[in-house]
Amino acid sequence: MANVFLSKEAFLAPLRDKVIHRWCVALSGGVDSVVLLHFLRYTLNTAVPIIAVHVNHHLQTSASAWQDFCADLCRRWDIPLHVADIQIPKGGSVEANARYLRYEAIFSRLTAGDVVLTAHHEDDQAETVLLQLLRGAGPKGLAAMPEHTETQSGVIHYRPFLGVTRADIQAYAKLHQLEHINDLSNDDTAYDRNYLRQLVIPVLRQRWPSYARTLARSAGLSAQLMQWAEPLWYGILEECRAEQDNTLDQTRLAALSRYECSAVLRLWLEEQGLALPTEAQMQHLLNLVYSRLGKVSWQNVVLTGYQNRLYALSSKEIMPRRGEFCWPDTESTLCIDDIVLRREKALGLGLVVANGADCVVRFRTQGERFHAAGRVGSHPLKKLFQEWGVPPWQRARIPLIYVQDELVAVVGYAYHAHKLAAENEMGVVFSILGVDSKTNIR
Repeated sequence: MANVFLSKEAFLAPLRDKVIHRWCVALSGGVDSVVLLHFLRYTLNTAVPIIAVHVNHHLQTSASAWQDFCADLCRRWDIPLHVADIQIPKGGSVEANARYLRYEAIFSRLTAGDVVLTAHHEDDQAETVLLQLLRGAGPKGLAAMPEHTETQSGVIHYRPFLGVTRADIQAYAKLHQLEHINDLSNDDTAYDRNYLRQLVIPVLRQRWPSYARTLARSAGLSAQLMQWAEPLWYGILEECRAEQDNTLDQTRLAALSRYECSAVLRLWLEEQGLALPTEAQMQHLLNLVYSRLGKVSWQNVVLTGYQNRLYALSSKEIMPRRGEFCWPDTESTLCIDDIVLRREKALGLGLVVANGADCVVRFRTQGERFHAAGRVGSHPLKKLFQEWGVPPWQRARIPLIYVQDELVAVVGYAYHAHKLAAENEMGVVFSILGVDSKTNIR
């Protein structure tokens, strides 16, 4: 075991240039993650704080028992446990959807300097290479799982066991008498990875005993190739970026070959932390780029174009907001779903709203008209949104402010022409706080 489970120095070597604030172990309760948590807690004996995150997918009848097991284990080992509940949407690949939502749930709980540790090992890496080969992947896919990556928010994902075999992990668990969960779904060959693990790999191992190490080496060589090529693709990506937001210029994209366009799109999606499309989905996406028509969806990602710009959106970003919300005059902020609205008094700015007058917040349905400042007469809100360049999916998500049942403000875009505060009048300025605010004040 000593030559497999590395010394503290070797374990930390890939992160030697990083400032680590906290270790976060993704704890399923299976043997791999239990060994990783034990190794970190007792063998590595790190001074950096350790937490664990357990994601309950609610896919198995025993999911609650697994959560209880992880909670008891962390209690005995004196490690804080965070539990995330997720619901897997219907349609598409259960494996892919679960993986995407699992990582989203884990990373959303972390901040810069946190290191997510997952117990992927050498056999997992070999399985991933085989799956990518069978999907017709290129060098990016064949590079499989990197040893470590870092998100834009500064969270690091580290896989310290990629050089450790499944047999080594099981031997460590036996040596330290570690209890763990046996997930019976791992025997279900309806899942591609399980089919390989149960039926294909035993045959490969019989003929080529070192197949896993060989495939892992191929993954490393593909990763080196990508490391060399990525600066080139990043250069092309920069040339294709639109001037506003994190969007791409469809005219520039359409001037690329399908191979070039595919590589740029994958890099663009990856830097945003979005799930990558399958090869079939990528072909539909390329058709969208060249025809400028339609949209392509997979997992929780939607790609669509508008006014020569290509947008990558989460499914949450295109969901219309609904409802009517009273905003008392005494409250300076109002929370609605994932946004916070704020209103502030300002001399000579915003709207004149009578003292004591409550506002009502609504969202667009159909038929609204609005007399925007700087315009003659009222116009359909739909037409104004088109003139302002607001993408269709954003229009039903923009807060509309009503006073006495009159639309007086489209937050982030315009105020009512007859309600503007004069230079010496006290007005009220409305704004949006939060990650979903993509508007331009006019």
